[in-house]
Amino acid sequence: MDQKRLHEIEARCTQESPPRCRAACPFDLDVRAFMTHMAAGRVSEARKLLERHLPLPGVLARLCDHPCEEVCLRRDLGGSVAMHGLELSCMLTAGQQSRPLPLPPKKKRMAVAGAGLTGLAAAWDLSRKGYPVTVFHTDAPESALLAAYPVLASAGLDKDFLAEDMALLTRQKVRFELATLDAALATRLAEEFDGVLLDADAAPDLAPAQTDVDAETLLWRDNLCCAGWKNRTPTGHAYASPATQAGQGRRAAQTLDRLVSGVSLTAAREKAQGPLHTDITGIAPNPRREPAGLTHTPEEAAQEAARCLQCQCLICVKECVYLQKYKGYPRVYARQAHNNASIVKGLHTANAMINGCALCGQCEELCPENFSMAELCLAAREDMVERGFMPPTAHEFALEDMENASGPECALTLPDPSLPQGVAPAWAFFPGCQLTASRGEQVAALYARLREAFAHDPTPGVGIMLACCGIPARWAGRAKRFQEHTAALRAAWEGLGKPRIMAACSSCLTVLREALPEARAVSVWEVLDGLSENAWAATAPGATGGGRPAGMPAVLSVQDPCTARHDPAWLAAVRSLARKAGVTLEEPRLSGPTTACCGYGGLVWCAQPDTAEAMSAHRAAELPHPGLASCIMCRDRLAASGKECWHLLDLLFPALAGAAGQERGPGLSARRANRAALRRRLLHECLGEEAARPPEGKVRVTPELLARLEARHILLEDVEAAVAGAEASGHRFKNLENGHWLGSWRPRQVTFWVEYTPEGAGFVLHDAWCHRMVVPGSGGQEAAEVINRHQCCTDGSRGEQS
Repeated sequence: MDQKRLHEIEARCTQESPPRCRAACPFDLDVRAFMTHMAAGRVSEARKLLERHLPLPGVLARLCDHPCEEVCLRRDLGGSVAMHGLELSCMLTAGQQSRPLPLPPKKKRMAVAGAGLTGLAAAWDLSRKGYPVTVFHTDAPESALLAAYPVLASAGLDKDFLAEDMALLTRQKVRFELATLDAALATRLAEEFDGVLLDADAAPDLAPAQTDVDAETLLWRDNLCCAGWKNRTPTGHAYASPATQAGQGRRAAQTLDRLVSGVSLTAAREKAQGPLHTDITGIAPNPRREPAGLTHTPEEAAQEAARCLQCQCLICVKECVYLQKYKGYPRVYARQAHNNASIVKGLHTANAMINGCALCGQCEELCPENFSMAELCLAAREDMVERGFMPPTAHEFALEDMENASGPECALTLPDPSLPQGVAPAWAFFPGCQLTASRGEQVAALYARLREAFAHDPTPGVGIMLACCGIPARWAGRAKRFQEHTAALRAAWEGLGKPRIMAACSSCLTVLREALPEARAVSVWEVLDGLSENAWAATAPGATGGGRPAGMPAVLSVQDPCTARHDPAWLAAVRSLARKAGVTLEEPRLSGPTTACCGYGGLVWCAQPDTAEAMSAHRAAELPHPGLASCIMCRDRLAASGKECWHLLDLLFPALAGAAGQERGPGLSARRANRAALRRRLLHECLGEEAARPPEGKVRVTPELLARLEARHILLEDVEAAVAGAEASGHRFKNLENGHWLGSWRPRQVTFWVEYTPEGAGFVLHDAWCHRMVVPGSGGQEAAEVINRHQCCTDGSRGEQS
């Protein structure tokens, strides 16, 4: 990712953009920080901010026409926060907090013609940068300001801000010189000084028309700037805006500084960033705290400052567990991902952040600027994989599971057995590897119903494809592996006669539409919803025709899968089928396009199980009722977090549902076994074949221990093979304290360690561990050959794989 692309991505995140109040301030005052100090009673710190940002801070505190208040988001929620009143209160309460730093005088000299607010603001800024400044004026130096703003001379305040600021200008080495402000003076100043500012308000006879001056830099000609014109109403009435005039003085001072320094007058002058987006939904009105007297007391000021909303965006962060985990926001994460790739090569400090994203796309939907962490993190993963920087341990287990689901044990491509041999089916049912792993019986029943429903169509027949779609490879950033996997899918689909595909998994549907556009894939829910009642009822023997199973509540919260957020047909069909089954669905706060991930997407469950569990718990808490999911991983993950959640198939096959809503889904080992069992079942039911069953395992593992092992991504088949491997190879030793055997086994780029004891013809497992690396000296391929020769492995195909 080059710097240009990085900046394009960064620019979409507005969290670092100034809030409206700061953007409206000509002096870039950090209003949020000022309000924070005032609300906490830190008046001295608040005054430091004013002195740091404002020229003539006392004068502006008295005069400022507060453009920030015009754009305050509190304006319609009780009234804008009283920035002007708080600014004045702060300056009255706290004494001067800072002193100008003594700087060596610069060789370039500056002149200001006219001692109005614009001219004095420019003199303030230029003198603070070390320029010798001379202000040419008529009468007393303060006369132009007092004539323009008589309020500066009014009584009622304890401080004379004009006197204080004029004294500070003198201490900053600003010279004041009486002169006639005419054209001759302007010509002389342009010749004698390196830079000149003409104050259009204090010296109107010298100033050109505002249209003759460059609007961005305020440069008129050569080394002459002009600023400070009065504003005009639509009717032509002239009036002075103190903030605008002083702001123009600052902008002109910046131009003169750049002019004499020989640098660009315009480069990086205005930050190119979008407006800060702040969601004010649900914020209650809170009326202004008006002062009892002329100005706010410190107590009143603190109360009024506390009304500040402290505007931030963070719209996506507030909803995403992953974004919250790393204590930042997308703009920061974009930099970290870029640094990880280009600056700290070899350290990879952002790996966890890159691999913790579910790639679900919710942030892009919520962000007003459509910032996509999914796009960023997937690009970073692909880049890391391509350059060999991605740790294989991050996604290896998930990729192994993908290969298992598409391997000889579990994968299957069958035509419709009711069709004559050689006749291609019109449809192919693609249930997806996770639905077959969790709900094999319901998948078999649904396939039978679909075959019956389409038996008499003009183009009959429904085949079935059992395999993984390959999306784990995409999520892992392994583009080449993904392409190879989808190429194998295409070959299987073509071998089936190129039928149209109906999918029961939204992730599969996304992949199939991309990789096999000719298959015109749709969701199986759309197909079912489009069937007539007669076609649906006239199905396989013993079918019930759908309905609400016993134990299922009448009202459910719909859980939409994140990969279907842009699939309105999927979302509509799910709701329609639920209504037909007699269920009332209520929408959670975020559903449809803004739905939240259950923690399965993006392989977070594999790379960062703790983050995935937090995502599941967060989403479960967002559902006010028991859930209804059309994605099996949403259902199983929500159920694992303790949330009652049902699957749409429970409505279609209530007799097979049981108490499915309250039950946890199967573990990792059971999921693999279930896939293989469904394959054997379909071969038997459709072709009459009897596939070999795996031999019964020899290692006894308690359910509690198996759950702990699977949390470490150690499967029951891994344990069986590791014990067999340790026994066959001799890579074991006895713990003399407890008599347990400790053995190692390395079937591939992973080393397993098992602690066990023999018992009868089998073994009892006490614990197991794994390292997803080659551990020198551990059991390896030589032991695998021994196992295969002696058929010690619990499953011959697994031994061959090892």
